[in-house]
Amino acid sequence: MHKRFISISAIALVMTGSTAAFGQMLESSTAASEQTVVTQVTKPAEIIDSPVQKVEIVSGPAISPVIAAGPVLKSSAPIVGSYDWMAQEKAAKEALMSDAEKVQAELEAEIARLEKIASDTKALNEALVLVKKQIGITPWVFQGSSPRAWDCSGLVKWTYAQLGIDLYHSATWQRYWGEIVAEPKIGDLVSFNYKNYSSAYHIGIYIGPDEMLHSGGKPGDRTEIRSISGWQKDNGNSEVTYTRIIETNN
Repeated sequence: MHKRFISISAIALVMTGSTAAFGQMLESSTAASEQTVVTQVTKPAEIIDSPVQKVEIVSGPAISPVIAAGPVLKSSAPIVGSYDWMAQEKAAKEALMSDAEKVQAELEAEIARLEKIASDTKALNEALVLVKKQIGITPWVFQGSSPRAWDCSGLVKWTYAQLGIDLYHSATWQRYWGEIVAEPKIGDLVSFNYKNYSSAYHIGIYIGPDEMLHSGGKPGDRTEIRSISGWQKDNGNSEVTYTRIIETNN
């Protein structure tokens, strides 16, 4: 129910007898009182529970994290007499035995190598003594391979046969049988080839500085000791190759 408010001026109009004017004022008052009064309420802003955090960036050298060092925990040694202890002792002994056996095998191999060198040296030098006994006696014969008669590669073949080494009966083949060396030893082979040819046309046995033991290269020649450089010069300045068949102490 709306209350009506009559102003003093309205009362004055009534009292002065202006009924029509009073009625108009009464209607205006009633209409104004029926208007709904609207009150504007301002709603406060919501509070943010998680405001944006500020991140401060500090320039400077990077600092690595420091990890605190502590004592290294060592596993406790097995109890003497325990299963683990016996297994550990067995493994250690086996390792020592394996190392000792390896060293022993290496020593035995080296001893065997040195013994073979000594044996080959002795056998080769003895064979050379036998060949020297044929100097001026054994004739050169093509394809011969014994003290009765031999050619150059036949003499070499017979000499090394005394050591149990079977060389093919060919100067070229014998040249490439072993290791080519620059500094010859007594017992090494010395072969000759013409320039621009790889095959050897003659071969002998080196017995010292600029000397070889050989069988000459034509009928009527006999076993002799000959100068290497002399033979080289007499045969068109031939090229010389030294070949080592076995290792010796010479």
